Amino acid sequence: MWNIVGYVLYVVLLVVGSIEAMFAGFFGMATDACYDAACDASYHVWPAMLTMWIGVGVVLLLTSVAMLVWTVRGKIVIGWPFVGALGLAAVYVIALKVLH
Repeated sequence: MWNIVGYVLYVVLLVVGSIEAMFAGFFGMATDACYDAACDASYHVWPAMLTMWIGVGVVLLLTSVAMLVWTVRGKIVIGWPFVGALGLAAVYVIALKVLH
């Protein structure tokens, strides 16, 4: 029962990760407020977007692998989607740090 709930939460995590990856496309607009050369951060946009896309993929992949391994071992996996959510939050914070 708890494993089923864990896998349903993982599907929710997939949706959240997809939305977060699409949100990376808005990073280019975050640099529009800078009009002078001293403030220009446009060269940080692509690294921040790549950080977000690669980070989301890695978090989702590692979460699914961990859940499958724990399922094969007969353990409860409901905690792994929450760990994945923390990972997605960390990826977002890191991408914002790369951007600014």
